[in-house]
Amino acid sequence: MRPSLRHLLPLAALLAGCTLYPEDPLFAYGQVSRADGTPVSDATLSFERALSYRPGPYPTLIPPEFSPHATATTRAEGAYTLELLAGATVERVRTEEGYDDVRLYRFRAVSPVEEGRAAILSFTLVGGDVELPPLRPWVADLSVGEGAEGRPAVSFAPLPLRPEPPPTGTWQYSTNPKTGELIYDEGTVPHPVVQLIQGDAVLWQEEVSGSPWTVAPWLREDFEALEVMVRAQTTGDWTFEPLGGRFSAMGYRLEWRSERLPMPGAGLRPVSRGASCEPLPAGVTVCPWTDGQLASVKLPPVSTQPEKWPEVLRLTLAAPARPSRIVLRGLAADDFHNPLKKLFVEGSEDGVRWVSLGEVVRPALEGVNRAAYRDVREVEWAGDNPLDPALQVDLTSNLYLEGALRTEVAVRHVRLRGVPAESTRPIELKALREVSLFE
Repeated sequence: MRPSLRHLLPLAALLAGCTLYPEDPLFAYGQVSRADGTPVSDATLSFERALSYRPGPYPTLIPPEFSPHATATTRAEGAYTLELLAGATVERVRTEEGYDDVRLYRFRAVSPVEEGRAAILSFTLVGGDVELPPLRPWVADLSVGEGAEGRPAVSFAPLPLRPEPPPTGTWQYSTNPKTGELIYDEGTVPHPVVQLIQGDAVLWQEEVSGSPWTVAPWLREDFEALEVMVRAQTTGDWTFEPLGGRFSAMGYRLEWRSERLPMPGAGLRPVSRGASCEPLPAGVTVCPWTDGQLASVKLPPVSTQPEKWPEVLRLTLAAPARPSRIVLRGLAADDFHNPLKKLFVEGSEDGVRWVSLGEVVRPALEGVNRAAYRDVREVEWAGDNPLDPALQVDLTSNLYLEGALRTEVAVRHVRLRGVPAESTRPIELKALREVSLFE
């Protein structure tokens, strides 16, 4: 697991002796370009600010509360200078318990939208002046054609590379205590995430290794007015140590969004639509996970002291069926450090004797262990894009899974249970958008 305190290391340097007063000016320098690389000149870039860390109940993502804070005007070459006060980036407060606390704020800016394409930059800075990653939309050239078996195939251009530190800065680094060697943390590599979107909700998403991507009918189900887009993100930390100047550091998340294109529906209605389920949230009489809606709904906790969640979700179909496919959307299971590895699907005719219908294994992106290399900002800053639903790609709070099933007899009851990556104990199921079974 990537260290969760990685983006807080600049604060340690600040507290170690960097003298700043709230009224001290800080400057952030950046560049804005169009997708073709030409500069965006004489344009006003708006910067919003939000408290960078807002603890909240897992697995609900708390949307960031950004508010307008400052503007910067680009010059002829597309460069701009953002002026801030030190007190607007880091704030010392006295808690009710009498302790000193440090609040870190982050800022965001969105490039001018071109044909639906844009780049979104979020960043924190401490200590002094910094340079920011360039804002330049990605020329995705998104298209939807016909693929294998007549299914829609989504094609897109290669992703941009992660930004490199400017000549004045370097990657965040640490020192090997035994050898004294500098160890550089060169940030995360962007990977394409294809999303099917209905309105402001994500119907399906998949982190893919490349283009094209073929869309199966059960992923689209009987949902209408669908759109498809591709997004990607990268995170990193740059440090600046000017000769005779103040040490400064900047942590960032840079996201690219493609244009959105219409996606044809499949008209495939699941046999599980309208099925009853247990456990049910308090005060709810209709199963919220088989109703064809895409709202994320928490399962009811088994206990709150200590907090414990159900280990099994059980469905009762309106009529016996032989399911051959299962699709789960937005499953939150267990905790950040030990994500779900395998989901067991079992069926029963009478609700007493159960047989295996199949197993669904968490997908792995070829060549990249995403469970071991996930920056915490990809989780905590997932909602920073104001144009689209949150880009939640972590493996515990927003899993999209599908797999084949098999049964010799029709079943009326189906139950789901899983195990985490590094254990055989039952995994806790915490929230879900929708579960669908197809014959």
